[in-house]
Amino acid sequence: MDASAVLCHLGSYRGLPVLHRLILSLLLLLAGAVPSQAAGPSLLFDPATGEVLSQDRAGEPWYPASLTKLMTAYVVFGKLKSGLLKLDQKLTVSEVAQSQPPSKIGVRAGGTVSVDFALQALLVYSANDMAYVLAEGSSGSVTAFAQEMNAQAQRLGMTGSNFVNPNGLFDPRHVSTARDIALLATALLRDFPENSHYFSQQFVAVGKRKLSNRNSLIRQMPEADGMKTGFVCNSGFNLVATATRNGRKLGAVIFGANSGKHRADLAEMLLVDGFTRPDGPHAKIASLTNMKTGAVVPADMTKTVCKQKPVTIASSKDLSGWGISFGNYESSETADMALRGRLLSQTGKLLPGTPGLIRLPGKGGYAAAMWNLDQQKSLSTCAEYRKDNAPCEVLTPQTFAQIAALTPEPAAKPAAATAQGSDGVKVKRKKSSRRQKN
Repeated sequence: MDASAVLCHLGSYRGLPVLHRLILSLLLLLAGAVPSQAAGPSLLFDPATGEVLSQDRAGEPWYPASLTKLMTAYVVFGKLKSGLLKLDQKLTVSEVAQSQPPSKIGVRAGGTVSVDFALQALLVYSANDMAYVLAEGSSGSVTAFAQEMNAQAQRLGMTGSNFVNPNGLFDPRHVSTARDIALLATALLRDFPENSHYFSQQFVAVGKRKLSNRNSLIRQMPEADGMKTGFVCNSGFNLVATATRNGRKLGAVIFGANSGKHRADLAEMLLVDGFTRPDGPHAKIASLTNMKTGAVVPADMTKTVCKQKPVTIASSKDLSGWGISFGNYESSETADMALRGRLLSQTGKLLPGTPGLIRLPGKGGYAAAMWNLDQQKSLSTCAEYRKDNAPCEVLTPQTFAQIAALTPEPAAKPAAATAQGSDGVKVKRKKSSRRQKN
């Protein structure tokens, strides 16, 4: 049986006996239809015991995309349990929340939603606007909420994670690992079992509309009961999947699959295999080692899953304030890798400005830079980088003005129109923006 024939079976074997489904899954592996190495890092774990059944590069940094919303939910669940929030409490949609790109519910600024509805929209439909509503409504601002996310991550031992926003839209400083996401999923199921229904809910009702759960595995695999999808061009298709058989629950983390179907198939194979394995003992999730943040730059899946260049050059008209440069490079790809690496250092993760690449006048190449900083922050940041023998040059507002005067604006490109984070829906191939939609 060739790979394509096996794949035809996978989507239609839901009603088959467990043994038959296991055989078909094994055939997939043998046929190479969904090879285990076709995606990024992965991890199969037992959330009840915290044990690792299998893993591949679980400590490698990756962009989590909308898997971020699991941490958003963890923080909100904690506030519900402590009484700081209530499920029926009304939260106001701000201009910033309303402006978030799809996937979104689309409530206008000034409107209100309940905490319960916002959680459903967040975890079932992966609504980016509701992530901001929850963050602002529970902590006052997205910045304050991100600080709480990172504090919880540190408490849980998520040493390879750094959260910048509550929805996972791309930021080079917003990273995690399969190990850390497995720790988070385990903590959610352990600390807030009363909220586990959000992860298996088939749809969220918005008026007369029923918005289906983004996680297609809960429709593909009878035992599947969660948990969360994620997708931006930079990350590829991510998934945290859980399934329960004979009272035993297992979880799988998939990073960097090339489609929504691919990530679901990979997760199902891991879960089916896990249910056939004998009991431990196995290593604990926390015993796995994360790579040092900044030592390795996360892979960028943009060329693979979105068929576009992974690098966007900043518009010179957007350059403002003071800034810093991490060096000039001949190619935009090299400059982008340097930028992402510098921003994952301890100094870089805390920078408040805007990161990006600047096209230098003439044939000067590209600068890996930050802007929208103040003078003191620019000076002190470069001083910190130089202590580590890393290149750093302060850029003044006058420098930005000179660059804008000498560098022509690139031609306008059409805006992105397709919601990322959708499961099993082909993503439009677009070149407009590196900041993609979850």
